[in-house]
Amino acid sequence: MAKWTRFGQRRRSTFVTACAVLLALVSGGLVATPQEASALGLGDAEAMYNAFNNAFLVRSGGDVYYKAALNDGKPDGTWAGSLDILGAEDAYEWTGDVAKKALINDLLTTWLKNTPPPWSWDGWNDDIGWFSLALVRGYQLTGNATFLAQAKYGFDYAYGRGWDTQYNGGGIWEENPEYAARENPPRDPAKEPLSNDSLGKVACMIYQSTHDASYLTKCRQIYDWVWSHLYNAGNGQVYARVDRSGNVNTSTAAYNQGTFADFANLIYEITGDGNVYNDAKRAIDYARNNLTVGGIFSNGADYLNTWADEMARGAGHFVRDNRQWDDYYDWMVQNANAIQANRRTDLGITWNAWDRPTSSDNKLTANKFVSAMAWLQFTPATRPNKIAGIHVITNQKTSLAVDSAGTYGNGNGVVQWGTNFGQNQRWLFTQNSDTSWNIINLSTWEALDCPGGSAQDGLTMNQWQPSRDANQRWWVDEQPDGTFKIWNQASAKALDGASSATNGAPLIQYAWNGETQQRWILQ
Repeated sequence: MAKWTRFGQRRRSTFVTACAVLLALVSGGLVATPQEASALGLGDAEAMYNAFNNAFLVRSGGDVYYKAALNDGKPDGTWAGSLDILGAEDAYEWTGDVAKKALINDLLTTWLKNTPPPWSWDGWNDDIGWFSLALVRGYQLTGNATFLAQAKYGFDYAYGRGWDTQYNGGGIWEENPEYAARENPPRDPAKEPLSNDSLGKVACMIYQSTHDASYLTKCRQIYDWVWSHLYNAGNGQVYARVDRSGNVNTSTAAYNQGTFADFANLIYEITGDGNVYNDAKRAIDYARNNLTVGGIFSNGADYLNTWADEMARGAGHFVRDNRQWDDYYDWMVQNANAIQANRRTDLGITWNAWDRPTSSDNKLTANKFVSAMAWLQFTPATRPNKIAGIHVITNQKTSLAVDSAGTYGNGNGVVQWGTNFGQNQRWLFTQNSDTSWNIINLSTWEALDCPGGSAQDGLTMNQWQPSRDANQRWWVDEQPDGTFKIWNQASAKALDGASSATNGAPLIQYAWNGETQQRWILQ
């Protein structure tokens, strides 16, 4: 039978088998009848997001927050509130809807009001990892500089006190030893994926957002330590913890697999290191093959809060960005269909036990419903086309590639260069709910931008912090010959190679004429 283990979450070390989970479900009270099973459809992800908000979102006196439980109107605070917000960030990431962007800004603003630094009262470094992850991701999605500043504070604080080389040659303590010693009874401190992978992701995103190389160094330092101490490179399993004596607990869990995979995918996108790509894939495959029943994730353990939301992000980002739909799409839909079939009938939300009807117990916390919402955000209703993901964009006429020149900073121009498939030439295509596309460079993590949305012919394109405004949204239309017309939503003008085959030639826009200098190949 599958075994489910939850270590390090809120001062617990618990082992739960599938039988124990089932027993808890049977004895746990009322269970709602599932809605009629149906295949995943257009609008289902949005419906689940809206249902979650209808059940938990509170606007009161200028504050915006998710309440702690269905029957508890207090704000879901600290780390738990951060996990709720990460779910809302998933929904904006996959739609680009303006209202969702505003909600993230309001949620994080209220969260910071309720949980202001300093955070020395919290000895758990993974808590600060989730705080900082919601904040840095919020900065990348909204551009609010306050969120970036507080994410940097959180990472610097947790890394500064938690990274320890006296034991295990490095790694970040889950709970710092001086706090663990004050517990009643005292706890034996350990280093776990929850603290290391969450904070590692934060370091990666701070680097993407600032290009401060010191954060990339720490990001890779944390990853390399996890890889050598808590990861089985042979099968992709992520272990639960290592203690001060070097004893490794080899239990595993979906959230550990997912957070590690997402961390690895971030490093792969930043560096192009193919070994790290393979690590991410192995971690996802291990979870699919060993932590599911018939391919479906499901866990009804009472002690769990969120459970598979990080698995949704790890698998979702990896599959989307690397165009791995052929290998994973059917499996992702299988889980999405289970989520849909087992919604609570009155509220339309699904708990962690995806293969069983959702309980009608109103004491259930908001966190118990985030995983299902997240999974649906990362599972498109139809198999994505070949546009989504990372591409090198080359001009049909000149064979030069669109290149950021590695120049980070708002307003820097975009050029064309001989194709070399380096990071400067790798662009991530993600879609908005209006079917337009965002085009983000992996070297600078800035967006391909039409300055001011101007319709001027011959205007040179540049790059800018991603905003998903109309001047950063692009229509990408396949032509009969398999090339693509790429044209800007704001200007309605097409990308044009200017018929120049010279390295460093600018990338311009021009009224569509269908000539080869306006046709692009996505590799």
